[in-house]
Amino acid sequence: MKLKIIVLFLLIICGFTSCQKEVLGKYYNIEDDKALHYIDFKEDGTFFHYYKKGSVERSHSGKWTQEDNKINIFNWEEYSIGYLEIISGMGKVEFGTTLGNQIFWIHGSRLDVTPDGSNYADYIKEEDVEEVRTRRKKREEEREAYLKNKDTFYYPNTKIIKAIGIEEDDSERTVKNYDWKHFYTTGELESEGQYASNRKEGIWKYYYKNGQLRELGAFQDSLRVGTWEYYHESGNLKEKGIHIYIEKGGIDKVSENSSSKYYLTQKRGKWKYYDTDGKLIQTKEFPSREKAYDSLYLSWSDNKDKESVVSDREKRIIEDDKDYNKYKESLAGKK
Repeated sequence: MKLKIIVLFLLIICGFTSCQKEVLGKYYNIEDDKALHYIDFKEDGTFFHYYKKGSVERSHSGKWTQEDNKINIFNWEEYSIGYLEIISGMGKVEFGTTLGNQIFWIHGSRLDVTPDGSNYADYIKEEDVEEVRTRRKKREEEREAYLKNKDTFYYPNTKIIKAIGIEEDDSERTVKNYDWKHFYTTGELESEGQYASNRKEGIWKYYYKNGQLRELGAFQDSLRVGTWEYYHESGNLKEKGIHIYIEKGGIDKVSENSSSKYYLTQKRGKWKYYDTDGKLIQTKEFPSREKAYDSLYLSWSDNKDKESVVSDREKRIIEDDKDYNKYKESLAGKK
């Protein structure tokens, strides 16, 4: 009987404290093998965040709380390069920027900045680091070997290369995946970036025939998001600003396979325009973004009505960081 009472008492305590002891100790970010980067969660409700790579050394402390599988961190400084690339759209956020409050979700022995654990820039519990490193290295080696076998496509009735990339069978169709390069009919490189099931994802670069960079920015579901830069053929900056998702209207259902049907990209915030000599000639202010449709918080859910999807995103925005909206809008004015 006493044993049952003790067990019940422990369960009650665990319910109130969310079993904080499960996350105590160090969690390492291993996205960069040359950097020492970890968070140390202490029993007194404080944390220590440390980063060192070469001559660069940063650290800060703060408080943390836990609610079930969610860890709330206050006054967080971001040192993760991968995460900075995600939130900026191009990776041009200042290193060590204070983002305000941060949230991590517990996924077994790792912490992730996304509820579903889909972000690769995560933190691994100290005792599991080597096992995770070994597993990831093996996957990377297998992927590199696979990606070397690219397909080459030619313009009709010529020996001029049109594109180089990997096509894979997906149900009853063939889709583009991974890294691709596209070429002009005259043979020069026209663009390069990644596809995921025929949709452009991540950073893409476009070039003039003379090899000079023409456009640089990120895609999500083949829609432009985040900061984009456009260049004159001379190499000088032509224009720069932020793209976001907005609703086209008339949405009944949201489907992962038809984002372009329901959404389009529009300019938001300050856009700067330059002449061929690189001199600023105009700054144009576009309407403030509608945060419910910001691509950063676009979370697809099959068979869910529009109101529910928007509501979920609104909650996520408030939950993640109240100051984040103003912060991201300010990126357009940074170089």
